[in-house]
Amino acid sequence: EGDVWVVSYVKSGTTWTIGILAALWKHPAADYAGSLQKVTRNFCPQPELPDLGWGDDGFGHSIRELNDWSEGAPHQCFKSHWPSKDHVVSNGKSKFIYVMRNAQDQMISMWNQVYGMGFHYGTENMTFEGGWDGFVEDWMNGDVENGQYFDHVASWYSRKDDPDVLFVRFEDLKRDALDVILQISNFLGTEFLSPEHIQNVTELTSFEKMRQADEQDFGLRFMRWLGVIRRTHVRKGEVGSGKLMFSTKQLAALELEYEKKLKTLGVPRDWVLLD
Repeated sequence: EGDVWVVSYVKSGTTWTIGILAALWKHPAADYAGSLQKVTRNFCPQPELPDLGWGDDGFGHSIRELNDWSEGAPHQCFKSHWPSKDHVVSNGKSKFIYVMRNAQDQMISMWNQVYGMGFHYGTENMTFEGGWDGFVEDWMNGDVENGQYFDHVASWYSRKDDPDVLFVRFEDLKRDALDVILQISNFLGTEFLSPEHIQNVTELTSFEKMRQADEQDFGLRFMRWLGVIRRTHVRKGEVGSGKLMFSTKQLAALELEYEKKLKTLGVPRDWVLLD
């Protein structure tokens, strides 16, 4: 009872949305909202991540930690990149915030993350020999972390009008973060917060504030120094940066997937594809 799941296809604004929840609930994690590792360990665990036995130096949690997570806490946040099935189906108790981003910007952000990490797409035996074009092909085929984007979005869009689901768009967060914060607040039942608190939430979860937290994270800075990762997790967060990266053939393939899997559900084209 009272669990809130923040769900998305990877690199769609999950960290930003989780930071908003932390700030609305006045959790200390709001002060380091852009620090992925600290927020995952201390505020919003991701049950799909394996427990590697690293404790607070890692990301995953043991089953015992997850079962004990809600002990004495008035609110519980969980993160997931799962499609709408298994442990993130409606259960009459939890609420779900699904964060969506247009396909082209998501793909570029994901490419920068996996290339920046230099060793995986979230699946085994994937390489970077094909460069950007090879990655696009893998992405289109669903041979990346969390499978195929269009299938993932379709599974959640079919639930967008359910009372336990709030659909949030990355583009709306960039355009008018305050409006989205108020939508989330109302969805969670915290609509009676003071104007001062709402303003504080806006300031704590500004994109620039989150980027600073990411850049100052000691563990990530050490990994970048070692060369294990080459780029920051919170990077640019731009809308429309994907316009020039795609060939005519790739754009046609994206259009076809949209027509087959999302248009029939009523998903607006400009939610998925850039003009």
